[in-house]
Amino acid sequence: MAHLLGAEALHLEFPTKVVVDAVSLGVDEGDRIGIVGRNGDGKSSLLAMLAGRLAPDAGRVTVRGGVRVGVLDQGDTLDDTHTIARAVVGDTPEHEWAGDARTREVIAGLLGDLAWDAPVVDLSGGQRRRVALAALLVGDHDVIFLDEPTNHLDVEAIAWLADHLRRRWPAGSGAMLVVTHDRWFLDEVCTRTWEVHDRIVEPFDGGYAAYILQRVERDRGAPPESRPQRARVAAPRRARAHVEAEVPHRCGQRPHRRRAGDPRRDPASGARRLPARQGCRGPPRHGRLLRRP
Repeated sequence: MAHLLGAEALHLEFPTKVVVDAVSLGVDEGDRIGIVGRNGDGKSSLLAMLAGRLAPDAGRVTVRGGVRVGVLDQGDTLDDTHTIARAVVGDTPEHEWAGDARTREVIAGLLGDLAWDAPVVDLSGGQRRRVALAALLVGDHDVIFLDEPTNHLDVEAIAWLADHLRRRWPAGSGAMLVVTHDRWFLDEVCTRTWEVHDRIVEPFDGGYAAYILQRVERDRGAPPESRPQRARVAAPRRARAHVEAEVPHRCGQRPHRRRAGDPRRDPASGARRLPARQGCRGPPRHGRLLRRP
């Protein structure tokens, strides 16, 4: 696969913390990369450096000659004085953009329910996000950087975006990097995952679910002294099952941890043992369980 862009020995430091230190990585044609990590660990900063929007304190980012880069910022960058048409296609004549299959698909998929000549200033937050996405996707980019693209989007728009990104480039061409907390979206569109933590970027194969399983296995196999001391990144409950077991809700009560050696609990399932004929008829009243007649 051809190399599109790369980073060498990136170092970024804010007044209160070092974000990344001596990070080197590369993006090749065909890469679909999801960037995950805890809030504040530098996901958006890494994306901004690779996209050329933020200069690192040390190191460099190189882009292959002729590579076209498109960026969706997390913030709202639309001009309120424009109409939707001007924001999406600019001054391109109608006969040109209307004759382009990709442009027609993007407009139909994201903006079909909006008036083409509506002013941007009158749009809601979700509508503005769709217009910003459309303006990016109608372009012919080799690499797309998406910072929280699903923010303010409804379910239909998110599903359309995932389908479009899967089909946007032929296999083995183009590249995409995305920062999002939407685990479903990561599994749908990504083939690699980068985790940003402790000033480094750790690569994994596959989408979010595959990344979680690989990380759990890697942490289990490592010596205790070398295991990374970091919080789980929205880990699914199955990945935390070995840490604690929860008893299901009963009569509207809160779930609670199973305590070893509790005689009131079944040793096999952890379920609470109840006397015969004792049960519930809905939520407890005044802290007492109701008995069947």
